[in-house]
Amino acid sequence: MTTGEFGEKTFTTFEVARLCGVFHTTVINWVNKGKLKARVTPGGHRRIPLSELVVFMKKYEMPIPSNIEDSHKQVLILDDEPMMTRLLEKGFIKHKDRYAVQVANNPVDALVIIGKKLPHLLVVDLMMPVMDGFQVCQILKSNPATKAMKIIAISGKKLSASQHDFLTKNCDKFLQKPFDMNDLVGSIDKLLN
Repeated sequence: MTTGEFGEKTFTTFEVARLCGVFHTTVINWVNKGKLKARVTPGGHRRIPLSELVVFMKKYEMPIPSNIEDSHKQVLILDDEPMMTRLLEKGFIKHKDRYAVQVANNPVDALVIIGKKLPHLLVVDLMMPVMDGFQVCQILKSNPATKAMKIIAISGKKLSASQHDFLTKNCDKFLQKPFDMNDLVGSIDKLLN
């Protein structure tokens, strides 16, 4: 097991074969047929990300060894203010035993991160230029692949009745800025546990 791009653990075909109780050539066939997602190194070796392996093993009802599944819940923070994302990221340091945090300062970066590895929860600022948090919520909740992801919307602006109505249908919780970090973590705890 090695650590690949974005710090996610990856496995060789031999390691996956041992975990699944099959020959490594079977794992190569799974990858070649698109059943198990993997990246190929410049040397032609396949590396299977932990998240893909866990999804695959669950899909085919294989027992997942407790030592490979990451127990941290993945939280993505999206805010166009770098100071705000740094502040929230720092606030999670006390909770690093439970939560792994990533940050994005624009919706495009956030959607790329979500496309690569779906986080358990997104904290999104509603007021951003170009694409706002309302649009991000609508995109994520209308897509079957991301619909189940929990979303907490945050904003420093007073919202209209129609905006509040939109949020009741397209996100799981709304917090008005400024909010206490304990309120945010408490809300996340309730949504994810």
